[in-house]
Amino acid sequence: MSRARYLVLALLPALLLLPAVVPAADSAGPPEPPRTISVDEQTGATLPLESRFLDEDGASVTIGSLIDKPTILLPIYFTCPNSCSTNLANLAIAMDRMKLQAGRDYRAIALSFDDEETPETARSAKANYLNLLDDDFPADQWRFLTGSRTAIDAVLDSVGFSYKKLADGTFIHPSMLVVLADSGMIIKYVYGTFIPGDIEIALTEAQRGRPATSIKRFLDYCFNYDPTATNAVFETVKLLILGTFILGLAFFFIRILRKKRG
Repeated sequence: MSRARYLVLALLPALLLLPAVVPAADSAGPPEPPRTISVDEQTGATLPLESRFLDEDGASVTIGSLIDKPTILLPIYFTCPNSCSTNLANLAIAMDRMKLQAGRDYRAIALSFDDEETPETARSAKANYLNLLDDDFPADQWRFLTGSRTAIDAVLDSVGFSYKKLADGTFIHPSMLVVLADSGMIIKYVYGTFIPGDIEIALTEAQRGRPATSIKRFLDYCFNYDPTATNAVFETVKLLILGTFILGLAFFFIRILRKKRG
């Protein structure tokens, strides 16, 4: 049997699967997947410290006035139905388990990027997540901020955080936090489930004022599961898996042919 016929027979099962994962050409097609929603790390840059927000009590504060020690900055929004609540809970659990002490060694800021949220929303959220901490945790060392679109974008652009608001009022956004030095300098990015050890290492580096390169991880994206809105993402993943499978089969049979010819 010729080499070409071997390859055709090898690839035939995979090729037969291809129509099942390619969207119909006559459909309107789903929206583009959120390829631009990401984090462009800006380690070593400094936040716009004059940006002004409202805290959970409605007081007007600049973000610079809150960063007087190594600081954890968590971009979220308080009414998020998906990963934001998990991120807030994970951060609370991490802070509860860390050896470093809030108020002495660090403070934390939860910053909403939904400009329609209010101090009342922030105050309600703060009450919920303080319940995950020991009673002796200093509540004033974890601030929950809301603000204008201008102030929000100034801060989030400075850390390279991008997001997109959907028609239903929810957001597509990455899940991560940033650790800052007391000068407002970006020291390190932390991804994943916010393991206490990872945050403590980042805070220790912030105490030294030395920017550190984060270990890049796959970002978790927060968006409502909507089969129509997210169809393109899943179709793309399936095509990539299928393509890898086809290339693997082709490489396998080419090696067999070469061995037989040898």
